[in-house]
Amino acid sequence: MNFLDVLLLIDAMILIMFVALQESKGDLGEALTGANSELFKNQKERGVELFLSRGTLITVVFFILLALFRRYI
Repeated sequence: MNFLDVLLLIDAMILIMFVALQESKGDLGEALTGANSELFKNQKERGVELFLSRGTLITVVFFILLALFRRYI
């Protein structure tokens, strides 16, 4: 296991943590019944939600770059 493998593993664990901590965007009941609730669709993310969303995006990009770099080096 080289340095890139360790970085990829650490990034994967951080990514899993970010995704697990996020709240669900949709409701299972809406998916089953076909109901469409537009009440909270236009709210902006703030605070912890914004941090988790941006953290997820950053770790996904870093994960993809590490995976591609590892593949071609």
